[in-house]
Amino acid sequence: MIARLLVLSLGAFVWQVTEILPIGLLTDIAHGLNVSEAQVGMLVTGYAWLVALTAIPLTILTSGMDRRFLVALLLALVGAVNLLSAMVPSYTLMALLRIVLALGHGVFWSIISGLAVRLAPELPIARATAIAFTGVAVAFAGGIPLASAIGHWIGWRAAFSLSGVLGVVVLAAALVLLPPLPSAKRHIDIRHLIRQPVLRYIALLTACAVTAHFTAYTYVVPLLQTLAHAPSAQIPLMLLVFGGAGILGNWVGGRLPFSAGRTVGFSLIGLVASFGLLVLSAQFNAVAWVDLTLWGMVSALMNLGLQSYALELAPSQHEAASSFCVTGFNAGIGTGALVGGMVLSGGGAIAVMVCGGVLACVAWVVLQKKPQRQTASSS
Repeated sequence: MIARLLVLSLGAFVWQVTEILPIGLLTDIAHGLNVSEAQVGMLVTGYAWLVALTAIPLTILTSGMDRRFLVALLLALVGAVNLLSAMVPSYTLMALLRIVLALGHGVFWSIISGLAVRLAPELPIARATAIAFTGVAVAFAGGIPLASAIGHWIGWRAAFSLSGVLGVVVLAAALVLLPPLPSAKRHIDIRHLIRQPVLRYIALLTACAVTAHFTAYTYVVPLLQTLAHAPSAQIPLMLLVFGGAGILGNWVGGRLPFSAGRTVGFSLIGLVASFGLLVLSAQFNAVAWVDLTLWGMVSALMNLGLQSYALELAPSQHEAASSFCVTGFNAGIGTGALVGGMVLSGGGAIAVMVCGGVLACVAWVVLQKKPQRQTASSS
């Protein structure tokens, strides 16, 4: 059972590293493909918006496929795209590969929570989800920094090659360890899903919470340099602390004795507190280390809490609920990056933290507006 969940966790690791990798290698890829850094940045922000637009319809489209086959197909996709990305001669081809990858991204994250629960029915939802999502926390703690370091040392193409090989390895593990997971084909009307208040609520809550987080997190490096006066050489270690705290937060989140909704609420409160601590670090630089520990734990709790809360709210529609959560998550990434960038350029670092705190409060208000739990089975 645990081995099967670890396959999902390793798959999550590969997908998360692949999504964020262009950020860590922004300058290297720009120089290698003779384009601007802003164009390379679009490989991430455009990717997020495309995932937000396609997660729900593509999850519905693949609803009748055997889940073992679908997981294998998605792992083959991420492995192949990474390997091809290592060989592209132009930005246009790289962008096309990212578009293809984004189409699979939303489906993978939409099915992973439901599969974790299905593979380990005797575990609480939060714990099964936490094991599957450990790969996300490990990706932020070590995978992304390591891949970025390899890209700087050997070349960005080597980093993509390594990610591709890892994707193929996880594919092999999935084919060996995952059992057949048939999914009965049903007629699913996307308009019917969109009309359901609980699914709209899941997307809205997720988008609000993630927007608050990414308003600041997208610009964490300049914020640390401006507010905490962190030297450039210290930044990688500080981000490692953030990622390590995320692993701890993910472990704790799977063992909390209360509901996922309450976990989301505490994570939003913690997010506001972490923003306040970063502002305080302008006066007491050492506080930044405490802040990154808290912020890393909070971000992992929020991610896990939102996914688990979606499953709790729609117990008979796990994949539909997860797809709405994925849509909200990626819309939040894109919106947060946009809002944070505008506020940073117009008002400075403290304004970004204030804006993020206000948005977290908005998300907390949305959290209190929970609709009636969905009882009908539609997916």
